[in-house]
Amino acid sequence: MARAVQLSNQALSLQPNCVEALLILGSFAARLGRIAEAERLLRRAALADPFCYDAVRWLTTLLIGRNGGQEAIDFGQEAVRLKPDEAESHVILGLAAIGGGDSTLAISSFQRAVKLNPQMAGAYHNLGIAFEREASIDEAIEAFKRAIELSPNVAETHLHLGRSFLLKNQGDEALACAERVLEINPNLRNGKRLKADASFIAVLGDNGEEHIRRAIQSSPNSGFPYALLGSRLQEQGNFSEADESISRSIELEPNQGLAYYLFAHNRKIRDEDRPLLTTMERICEQEDILNLERRYIHFALGKAYDDLGSYDRAIHHLDLANGESDTNDHDEIAFDSARHASRVHRFIDLFSSEFLERFQGAGIGDDDPIFIFGMPRSGTTLLEQIISRHSKVGAAGEQSFWRDSGRRIVSLNKGLLDADELRKASHRYIELLHSIAPGMAHVTDKFPGNYIYLGMLHLAFPNAHFIHARRNPVDTCLSIYMRPFFTVQEMGRSRQRIVETYRLYLESMKHWRSILPSGRFLEVDYEQLVTNTEETTRRVINHCGLNWEDACLRPQEGNRRVLTFSKWQVRQPVYTTSVERWRNYEPWLGVFRQLMELP
Repeated sequence: MARAVQLSNQALSLQPNCVEALLILGSFAARLGRIAEAERLLRRAALADPFCYDAVRWLTTLLIGRNGGQEAIDFGQEAVRLKPDEAESHVILGLAAIGGGDSTLAISSFQRAVKLNPQMAGAYHNLGIAFEREASIDEAIEAFKRAIELSPNVAETHLHLGRSFLLKNQGDEALACAERVLEINPNLRNGKRLKADASFIAVLGDNGEEHIRRAIQSSPNSGFPYALLGSRLQEQGNFSEADESISRSIELEPNQGLAYYLFAHNRKIRDEDRPLLTTMERICEQEDILNLERRYIHFALGKAYDDLGSYDRAIHHLDLANGESDTNDHDEIAFDSARHASRVHRFIDLFSSEFLERFQGAGIGDDDPIFIFGMPRSGTTLLEQIISRHSKVGAAGEQSFWRDSGRRIVSLNKGLLDADELRKASHRYIELLHSIAPGMAHVTDKFPGNYIYLGMLHLAFPNAHFIHARRNPVDTCLSIYMRPFFTVQEMGRSRQRIVETYRLYLESMKHWRSILPSGRFLEVDYEQLVTNTEETTRRVINHCGLNWEDACLRPQEGNRRVLTFSKWQVRQPVYTTSVERWRNYEPWLGVFRQLMELP
């Protein structure tokens, strides 16, 4: 290589615009990490011969590596213009588009690449990543699966596939991916994290008990399976047995964060628990504890001190749990607030009154679904518990179906809606609901983020019932801040990101109120629901077209599993202690104070 560099320098001294020499020197500088020098040489090569594909290709790759943004995309498009029938050129453009935040261009580029070369595993892998960024999870899963068929030993692809399964709450499938990742690379931290997350989700599924019992049998001295068993028992409302399992988990692994979090949320913390809180604080100070474990313990301490009325200590630990960044852990799925805002605004812009009128009649006439939506921690779980106590109503929990199916139905960039796909998706959705709650006339879906897709849902089910759960803005955002929404929810962890997400939610709801028919959805204030329970509940049941049943006033008696953070609360009679809870934290509200100024 030294000889090639020497000859290239000699060539440049004789011919300053010798493209071959500039390419050799530019690539050599890049390998040595001299990026500025490499970029200067490759720019000279591209300028000397604008038709030199290698110069454009290498320069684009270099710009991608330093987050070249639109310039990288421009050079990538030039590479495609020079070699439109080369799969590689479309991959390069796709990578530039991902770096520049244009997921739509990335998807079309990688799709073109795999059409030109169906054996290109890397292109399928990157296609999956682009679909992930557009929240098109089903398509991402298919792309990652194809990449694995072609190249089965790439841990990163199995990791992304597992994360995609987690976004659909498919714990068994995610767990299989995690195990494969660790087969390929037993020391990969991201693989261990995926296994922990997948295990947690897997135990929520139908095979959860089996997973836990098998884990306890194979590792009787491991505390984590006992923590998972405690979580499962909490979901079933069996808090006494859950306490025993959680205590056993802590006994076996005293530094395990999840067990402490479950302990704090198994009941109200009392003064006699203070010695354990001191132990938890001491564990958090240890340098060798994993960041995730430490954050779980801080969340647990935040809840514990809230129960004890020590609000200064509570907010201190909640701040430590959330940190100042939305990407504290490199192995977490980072929240991209700009991309989320763009998606919300594009739905608002597309679904105008004229657009809805044009596609009126595209859906189906079923009135089975009862959609409960709003911000997380706004009362959606309580509403589901109330409504599903009716003898004709089943509960499907939180189904991300419409978020995942949206890309196949709606092209936000082109401003198009596929009416046939909307109708097909509507039928698939009805089948899903009745597979979860067979024999029920109606089934609730309390996925909070459905507020983004109300226009699409209105077209899909013109006869369905919609209920908007509302709560005091500061109480809502503070409650979100107090819970570990690590990956799935469409919001960040910092206070500022939560406030931004709340404002987007308000913007969406203002739009839907202005264009959907009057009375299309019932708005239920959490404060009215818990202080004027019977009148509000009767209004909800009437909106759903159901006859009154007294059981709806006793949501705590429901025997279904509860898979949200409200496991303990929903087993209690309706209470009012969460109304204006923010007042306990008034000195420490920070940017949450902005929400007090909202109309």
